[in-house]
Order: sequence, then structure tokens, then C-alpha cells
Amino acid sequence: MEYYDQIFEPLTSDIAKWAGQEFEQCTFRKLDLTQAVLNSASFVDCRFEACNLTRAQLKNTKLYDVRFTNCQLTHIDFGQCNPFGFHVDFQTCQLDYTVFLNRKLKKASFIDCSIREAFFLNCELVGTLFTNCNLELTKFEGNDLSQVDFSSSYNLIISPEDNKLKKARFSLHNLPGLLTKYDLVINR
Repeated sequence: MEYYDQIFEPLTSDIAKWAGQEFEQCTFRKLDLTQAVLNSASFVDCRFEACNLTRAQLKNTKLYDVRFTNCQLTHIDFGQCNPFGFHVDFQTCQLDYTVFLNRKLKKASFIDCSIREAFFLNCELVGTLFTNCNLELTKFEGNDLSQVDFSSSYNLIISPEDNKLKKARFSLHNLPGLLTKYDLVINR
């Protein structure tokens, strides 16, 4: 079944039947999608607002031009999503313990998000914005971080040897995170 330009809210949504379904230009508001099975579903040009997707299953799920605002997205493995056309943006979201594995996230935006203890492994993040994000204990390894803007984010630790950082933007307050592996003492 295909859904087009619909609004899904509590009491009007049968989440149990969403696996394998197609959604285009739909808005999802204030839904509890905790541990929801959304495998093989397709979300194109959709918006999630104030939804809880903690531990949602997204195996082979298509996320094309999907925006999450004020959402809880902890413990999600975005590496299981369908890679074709994958593009997501996040604003004021909780992305703690998430995994982005082999994802193309060119020019994605992470604005005012908590991204603690997450993993970005072998991703293409060229031109991505991390605006005012808490990146505490988040691991970046094997990524192309060219032109990424980390200048307003904090608790950042990145190994320059393990990531491509050409023209990435940092501020003085997050520069020590580039030197952590050298066990230097930096006075401010």
C-alpha cells in the first residue's frame, strides 16, 4: 500500500502494518515507534516530528530526504537502511548509541543534537554540518570528513590519521579533540 501526503498522529496510525509500505511526503507527529518494525518500508520526502523511534528496526528501509525534528532515535543502526538515495537531516534529536556504517551523508545536517557514543564508520560526510552537537565518546573512523563543519560542536574526538579531514572546520575549543590520541596536555 502507498501513502501520499498524509499526516500520521497517535490514535490514527496502525504502526504494526508499516513494514514494507511506501510513504511519500508524509508527516509523522508525536508517535511512539519504540522498537517498531519498519523493515523494507520506503520514506520519501517525509517528516518525523516529536517521535520516539528508539530501537526501531530499519533493515532495508529507504530513507530519502527524511527530516527528523525533536525525535528520540537512540540505538538505531542506520547502516541497515537501504543505501540507495539515503539522505537524512536531524534537528534537536537524541541520536545516542546510533550507528552510521557505510552511509553517504553528503551535506546532511545535525543541528542541536545529542550524538553520544555513536559510530560513524566508513561514511562519506562531505559538507555535513554538525551544529552545536554533543559528540561525547562518538567514534569517527574511516570517514571522508572533507568540508564538514564541527566548529560549534563539543566533546569531539577524531583521529586525523583515521579520517580524511580536508578543509573540515574546527574551532579552538574543539581542537584538543584532534590531539587526544597523542596524550598531550593542552593549557587554555
